[in-house]
Amino acid sequence: MEILKTIHDAAAKRGKRFLLIGGHALNVHGLMRTTSDVDLMVDVADTSFWRELLIGLGYDLFHESSSFIQSKPPSITAWPIDLMLVNNDTMSKALQDALSTEVFGCPLFVASVGSLIAMKLHALKYVDPIRALKDQGDVLALLQLAGIAADSEAFRQLCVQYGTLSVYERISQIKK
Repeated sequence: MEILKTIHDAAAKRGKRFLLIGGHALNVHGLMRTTSDVDLMVDVADTSFWRELLIGLGYDLFHESSSFIQSKPPSITAWPIDLMLVNNDTMSKALQDALSTEVFGCPLFVASVGSLIAMKLHALKYVDPIRALKDQGDVLALLQLAGIAADSEAFRQLCVQYGTLSVYERISQIKK
């Protein structure tokens, strides 16, 4: 995937950090997930760099909020790119336990299983019921990789920290 190399090279040249998250990160950890975009975590302080980079690559920024930027690619054969904007502390913590590996021949930092669980739990606070089904399945698979039981106190505490108790109750009941 040439776009990852282009992004990597541009970010490295300017000293900008990013982390592969979303479906491609799940795939790196062995959880096969069909995905139609590239999701990256970036530092919100670097938002203008990322906007300029995407626009310079021909992407159309069609949705922006304080936490996300979504873009459409210049051609139908290219990957859409979504950016998750986080503060410096969150970015540093995520990079600290990230997996450093090659993805499509490009050296990247990929979100850890723990970081992916935290992001999925946070997302489950806000997503619609149809999307929640996919995310709940991802959480169950990630918990298995992490060796955490879905009905454990450890998972309950993760839900309290990153999600909600109702997310814990829903997911812990799936396995029963």
